[in-house]
Amino acid sequence: MNFTYSKEAEEFRSSFRTWLNANFPQEWDKEVTGDEWVQRRKQWGKTLAEGGWVAPSWPREYGGLGLTIEQQLVYIEELVKINAPEVLNSNGIGIFALTLIKYGTEEQKKHYLPKMLKHEDIWCQGFSEPNAGSDLAGLQTKAEDKGDYFLLNGQKVWTSYAPYANKCYVLVRTAEPRYKGISLMILDMNQKGVTVRPIKNIAGESELAEVFMDDAIVPKEDVVGELNNGWEMANFALSNERGIHFAQRSLKMQQEFQQLLTLFTERAASGQSYVNGRLQTQLVKAYLSCEILKSVCLRNIALISQGEETGSLPAIAKLTWSEGHQDLLNTSLDLLGEESIVKGDHEVWMEKFLLSRAETIYAGTTQVQKNIIAKSLGLPSSKGGR
Repeated sequence: MNFTYSKEAEEFRSSFRTWLNANFPQEWDKEVTGDEWVQRRKQWGKTLAEGGWVAPSWPREYGGLGLTIEQQLVYIEELVKINAPEVLNSNGIGIFALTLIKYGTEEQKKHYLPKMLKHEDIWCQGFSEPNAGSDLAGLQTKAEDKGDYFLLNGQKVWTSYAPYANKCYVLVRTAEPRYKGISLMILDMNQKGVTVRPIKNIAGESELAEVFMDDAIVPKEDVVGELNNGWEMANFALSNERGIHFAQRSLKMQQEFQQLLTLFTERAASGQSYVNGRLQTQLVKAYLSCEILKSVCLRNIALISQGEETGSLPAIAKLTWSEGHQDLLNTSLDLLGEESIVKGDHEVWMEKFLLSRAETIYAGTTQVQKNIIAKSLGLPSSKGGR
C-alpha cells in the first residue's frame, strides 16, 4: 500500500518494528513447508501474544490492540516485510473473535478469548458441507434441542485447520427456514461424537478436513447470539475475512512479484536464453494485477473506515487476487523451471503454485464472485434472473 500515513500510524510502526526486530527469529529467513510450517505458525502466534501484539483489531478490554484501520494496515505491512508467518489461530483471532465480541455473552468472551489469544485453543470454521458450499444457506447439519444442550448430527467439509483445532465455530440448522433457521454454536472437537478426517491437498499436506458429528453435544451456554440468527453472524464473520485481511494478500502478492522480477532481471543480465519476451509480458500482466488489487483493497478499506457499505468490492478483490495470483505463480514455474522441483532455495515456489490451484474455489468460487459483481451492476446471474 502506498499513501501517506498519519503521525500516529508512523509512531505505531516505529514501536512495532522495534519489537519485531528484537523478537522475530532470524533463522526464519528461509521459508519452510509441511508440519514445520504449522509449528512455526503456532510458535509465532504465541510469541505475538506474549508481547501483546497478536490481535490488532480487537478492543483493548478483550486483550487486543484496538488499532485504527490505518494502524492495522501498518501492522500488516511490517509483518509482510519480514515475511512473518500467519499465526495458526488466524481463523479464530481474525474472523470468529470479532463475531463473538459483537454477539456473544460476557461469559463466553471471558472464557474463550484469552485462550484464543494464547493459542491454548485452536479454532476452525465449520461452515461448508458436501451439499452446501457456495450455497451455504442450504446447510443440513442438524442441532436437536435436548433441554440444557443441543445434539448435533451432520458433516462439514473443507474445514481449514480442523486437524489441529480443538474448537470449532459451527453453523447448524435449528429450524426449517433457509436463512432464519440457522444458528451459530461453539463445538468442542475433543469429544466422542466428533470425528476429523484430514484431506490431503495437491501439495501433500492436510490442512483441510472432513468433520463428522454423530450425537455431538453443545451445551446451551455455547450458543452464540440468538437462536436462528446464525445467518447474520455468518455474514458478519465473512465480512471480516474479506475486509482488511485482503490487504495482507495484496501485499504478499506484491512481495512475490518483486522477488520474481529480481530473479528475471538477474537471469536476463546473465544472458540465459529462456528469459525472453514472453516471460517479460507475463510479468507485466502480473504487475497490473498487483496494482488493480491494491487499488481495490484501498477503496474497500476506505469505505470500511468511513462506516459505508463496500458493495461488490470484496468480490472484486477475491476475483482479482485468486486469478491474478494463479497467473503469477504460473510465471514463477516458467521462470524457475526444474529448480522449482529440486530441493533448494526455490522449491517453495512449487508448493505455492500447487496450493494456489484452489484459490479460485475456496471462500467463494470465481463463478460466485462474478455473479455477485453482476448483481451489483443490475446484470443477470449465470442462473438467469437478477
